[in-house]
Amino acid sequence: MSRILLVISICLAVYISNGCESKEPLDDTDNNTEQPAPEPEPEPEPEPEPEPDPNSYPAGITVTENSYLHPDGETTRYFLAKMDFNNHPELKFNVIKNTPKQTPSYVFENFNTNLGVPYIISNAGYFAGSTSVSLIISNGFCSVIAPTGINWPNDEEYRQTVHPVRAAFGQMDDGSFEIQWVFCCDPTGRKHYKFPSPLDNNEKTETFMTEPPTTETEGAELWDPYNAIGGGPMLVVDGKDVSTDSYWRECLNSGGTAAFSRVPRTGIGITSDGQVLLIVCDGRGMLGSPGMKLTELADAFIKHGAVKAMNLDGGGSSAIVGLGGELLNWPSDSGTSSTPVQRKVVSCISFGL
Repeated sequence: MSRILLVISICLAVYISNGCESKEPLDDTDNNTEQPAPEPEPEPEPEPEPEPDPNSYPAGITVTENSYLHPDGETTRYFLAKMDFNNHPELKFNVIKNTPKQTPSYVFENFNTNLGVPYIISNAGYFAGSTSVSLIISNGFCSVIAPTGINWPNDEEYRQTVHPVRAAFGQMDDGSFEIQWVFCCDPTGRKHYKFPSPLDNNEKTETFMTEPPTTETEGAELWDPYNAIGGGPMLVVDGKDVSTDSYWRECLNSGGTAAFSRVPRTGIGITSDGQVLLIVCDGRGMLGSPGMKLTELADAFIKHGAVKAMNLDGGGSSAIVGLGGELLNWPSDSGTSSTPVQRKVVSCISFGL
């Protein structure tokens, strides 16, 4: 009996085993096949660039009206424009050569749209008649080289040729700003070199370099800004007033810069954190302002944090146009006129977007 049960059990086990093997295998294709990647989310549309608002200064530009208190108790009104290019690299600096001469207001109203949108425009370099006697570089092109030789003390009383090394303000290819003493050592190639000082000229002692500096002169280093404007003298170096020494050594006394008289002034400077400062002051009695001596202009720059600064053309040329094309100061060419009168100038500088 036990054998019969054993045989039945074996047969049953074989039957069950064969039955299980005959079943179709489970289809797990869906579990092994890679699922298609989900459709990527559509990228959000980029925010449109905001249109420049002509009714307010853009971020990074501030303009204030200030008073400079002289030791004798008089006060001079001046305007300070501050441009923060480090935190607002979208800001633009331009140097404009005016052919023919134009007022800063005219330049503002007829601004070349290829250069952007202006918010600040002022006069800039020195000129004689319709000719710039200061370096002008615009968008990498040097239209006017720095003076390589001047008749000293003037054309009428010529005694000798002087080769002045003068201050210039420039924006480099990387967007940074520099103020350097420069000389055009290669007039044919229009290449300028910077020097650690105005070298060996001195109008006060009437001692001058007998030959112009060259690329081999000690300290010479190629200076290749994208935009630049010349002027002089240097006012501030390392946060200290160097205006009087620079005035004599840059040979500006015979040119009528009038270092020791209070007159309208225009100057430009740089702070330790790379901000650009532009100062324009009234003078010659306009709205009660006597103006500034060069040492006073240097002092104003130092008070506003400049570590380096230089003088630009002043006197009746000094003018600053701000928001919406408004003339902010009262140029001295106005005289007794009830409305301000601007002088036509050969060069201007602008700040905007």
